[in-house]
Amino acid sequence: MLKRVVKFLSILTLSAVLSMNVHAEKMPPFDLPSLTGGGNVNSQSFHGKVLIVDFWASWCPPCKASFSAYNQLVEKFKGKDFAIVAINIDDNQQNAQSFLQENPASFITAYDAGKKVATAYKLPTMPTSFIIGRDGEILHRHEGFREEDLEIFIKEVEAALGK
Repeated sequence: MLKRVVKFLSILTLSAVLSMNVHAEKMPPFDLPSLTGGGNVNSQSFHGKVLIVDFWASWCPPCKASFSAYNQLVEKFKGKDFAIVAINIDDNQQNAQSFLQENPASFITAYDAGKKVATAYKLPTMPTSFIIGRDGEILHRHEGFREEDLEIFIKEVEAALGK
């Protein structure tokens, strides 16, 4: 019996760490150059949408897996008030461009040259992503990425969209 209780508490703790609920905190604003051209990516343009803000780097192995999952999310929620902005923090923008050539993104990518936006979001690890509600409130924070996290993202986005 004790082993089952310990196992249950371990699973509960792991779930809490993977998807930290951070209610009542507003998304720090950003205005960054797009990595795919077309000017800047401004956080204000996503008001009224459910948004995933993801921080990534070309040297981060889990970031590669997250891009595949985010492409799936874009497809799943096509036509909904939903968007993903993946913000790169590499020191050299060319590294980010090379990564994107090997790992195409069907979502918006931006470049945080001075890491000012990353600092405002207080990143604990790479990658880190935030699910933002329609009102700009941070609903969830995810540290790291594993392929099985896709199901968690789907549930959280559906809840934020009001399904």
